Amino acid sequence: MTILQASRYAGKLWYDDVHFQTDKRPWFGQLREVAAGDFTFAVLGDRCGMATAGVFEKALEVVADLKPDFVLSVGDLIEGYWKDAADARAEWEYIDEKIEATGLPFFHVVGNHDYGNQVMLDVWRERKGFEYYAFRAGDALFLILNTEDPPTELSDEFIDIIKKTTFNVQNDPEQMTAHMQAFYNDMVSRMSPEQLEGMSRIDLAFSDEQMAFAERVLEENRDAKWTFVSMHKPGWKSENERYNKLIGLLDGRPHTIFAGHLHAMEYSVSGNGEHIQLGRTGGHAHGEGPESDNVLLWVNVRDGKPTYRVIHLDGIGEIGSYKPQKHSKEAK
Repeated sequence: MTILQASRYAGKLWYDDVHFQTDKRPWFGQLREVAAGDFTFAVLGDRCGMATAGVFEKALEVVADLKPDFVLSVGDLIEGYWKDAADARAEWEYIDEKIEATGLPFFHVVGNHDYGNQVMLDVWRERKGFEYYAFRAGDALFLILNTEDPPTELSDEFIDIIKKTTFNVQNDPEQMTAHMQAFYNDMVSRMSPEQLEGMSRIDLAFSDEQMAFAERVLEENRDAKWTFVSMHKPGWKSENERYNKLIGLLDGRPHTIFAGHLHAMEYSVSGNGEHIQLGRTGGHAHGEGPESDNVLLWVNVRDGKPTYRVIHLDGIGEIGSYKPQKHSKEAK
């Protein structure tokens, strides 16, 4: 078995070493070379905001048992939006320890909660080095992008509302509906109609450097049979010109774009590309239908083509919960 080292110079993994000179990496583990080109991976949705305790941890236990070749994230693994770096580090210490304990290669993606201000950006780079990169698994290319480049900083007033609601949800989960209604009422009372409308938009940001990197990686991997792109915000729901440029670069290539952010499972096809918006994996539900369940996505790649299975975590039972039942003797 050949092990692909986490280095640009392994020829199977790329990062922007012109702009990021660091020994930190936004992944755990080492990627096994897929000799036959067939492999499996899992994709996990948003753990935050306003995480339900234990859900993401359960998803990690499930994938550790199922043993995919690796795991992808779509971001928002911590509540974030901290002004004190020590608070951000403490959140990352907790979830990184859980992720690393699975023993699986795990590839991080930046979410707005992970990277929502300069303090969060500094802590990310301190711990994980950089935010966009790419790797090969067999005949497939994986391009990991940062939709918060640069981050959009929220007002102190709005962050205070988020922090208050997060505290209430985590400490009084039985009253989650009431806490979320109070959150909505707070926003409506403190924000102008223009601000509220702005909060509903899907705003992405890609730097010049990131776009140049994506273009170079795609050009160097024209032989890939399938291209997977993982990002946090669903660019296909935005009007971002640089996202549209990315779609132009993907033209003619079979591809799948994974995103999260909206906490609801969706699948659509556009041209030769698939759009998969991950449902939540712990974050607060934005709706009530099955698309708003806690899920993980299982992906099989066979002969260069992916197939998908959505695993609903709330439907996975612990064996100890199935107690023996007493039955009367059969009538003779």
